[in-house]
Amino acid sequence: MTELGRLLTAMVTPYTPEGEVDYSHARRLAATLVRNGNDGVVVTGTTGESPLLTDDEKAKLWEEVKQELGDGATVVAGSGTNDTRHSIHLTKRAERAGVDAILAVVPYYLKPSQEGIFQHFRAIAESTSLPVIVYNVPGRTGVNMTTDTVLRCAEIPNIVGDKEANGDLAHSALVMEAAPDFKIWSGNDNDNFHLWCMGAWGAISVTSHIVAGEQRRMLKHILAGELPEAAAIHRRLVKVTDACFANGSPSTIRYVLRQLGFVIGEPRLPVVEPAEALGQKVMAELLQHRLDVPARV
Repeated sequence: MTELGRLLTAMVTPYTPEGEVDYSHARRLAATLVRNGNDGVVVTGTTGESPLLTDDEKAKLWEEVKQELGDGATVVAGSGTNDTRHSIHLTKRAERAGVDAILAVVPYYLKPSQEGIFQHFRAIAESTSLPVIVYNVPGRTGVNMTTDTVLRCAEIPNIVGDKEANGDLAHSALVMEAAPDFKIWSGNDNDNFHLWCMGAWGAISVTSHIVAGEQRRMLKHILAGELPEAAAIHRRLVKVTDACFANGSPSTIRYVLRQLGFVIGEPRLPVVEPAEALGQKVMAELLQHRLDVPARV
């Protein structure tokens, strides 16, 4: 891929009934997501339960999904961890697997300084020829990457963008104004409309597992300057997003996908699906919406 896609799904990891990674269904799921309107997928991100996968499982997933999608869709490997050396090791394996780019998260749990965050991303970027997307998600990492740190990262040639999930629209506006060629992917689905209206490139989405078609239509309306039409879609999708995160992620989206007929198995502990009462409430809401649902995957 010469250009990374605008709409990418942060893909769940399918498992067999025995709890092993199901590579065959990972390939089928990725292909279905692209057919339904995604430009590609992020494999082994948080939604893919990256902390629960071995290095070998990750590498095989990257390789299998890229083989399935070929050059017609983007495959981004979630190769970032909170350990810089381990992230570099995984990034090199991702490059050998043939992926199009890597996603590297702000180091979690350790709560490094802004200088530590910058040095972490610089070291990863310098270890690869692949495009690097940094991922700012303070709700999971415990530390927010400041605009100054994002802009320092943007000066590194192969750090091409930011998956932004801090919920601070002013933060993203400042980055866009100072570095207009630096791409921002929305990392919170309820922020997609607002960030796209400001000029963000796209989204790395959870709900695009099931509403990529609607998200694609919203993005097309925004790019065409048809904001009332886009806003109407956004208002409907807020309820979809809220339902898909009712028990956190990836717990809820995995439950939803299984209810819709996607063969992905049960999650690995400590992830558990929502209790049945909550699950039924989630599905009651979602089934009122226009969903991308295959016969079976």
